[in-house]
Amino acid sequence: MSRRSSLRENKLLLDTSFLLPILGFESSDRVMEAFRKLGPYELYYNDISVLEALWKIVKVIERVEGGISRIAEGLRAMRDTMKYAPIDEGAVKSAIRMYKLGHRDMVDNLLYSIATSKGLKLLTVDGDLVNFVRKHELAAENVILPEELS
Repeated sequence: MSRRSSLRENKLLLDTSFLLPILGFESSDRVMEAFRKLGPYELYYNDISVLEALWKIVKVIERVEGGISRIAEGLRAMRDTMKYAPIDEGAVKSAIRMYKLGHRDMVDNLLYSIATSKGLKLLTVDGDLVNFVRKHELAAENVILPEELS
């Protein structure tokens, strides 16, 4: 295993599904189970996922006690405990290439491409994305499902 691969093994960019619980909102059992395995990993986020999470949250926020305060607290917690993985030119080019290959979810394309560009793995529950990456022989080592966490 190369030094670059071993570095990538412990660094995860979290997909949006994994930010929802941090922001105080429910996610799937798969996501919640994965949180128990994240201790040894260095965690990263990108504001694209924050935006996507907010799109989901605003639909239900009135039904959640203290929703806005919980979101603010979750954002502080993310910024205090996680690292930020910015978008760069290479990630944008890669995301557009994925779109042209047929994967129409630009949020997923950008997150996968950021992970690839920064030497991270994207932790996702999106099997369609994983299948697309494998089908098109993209760098499959840069995406991981919760069940694959060690």
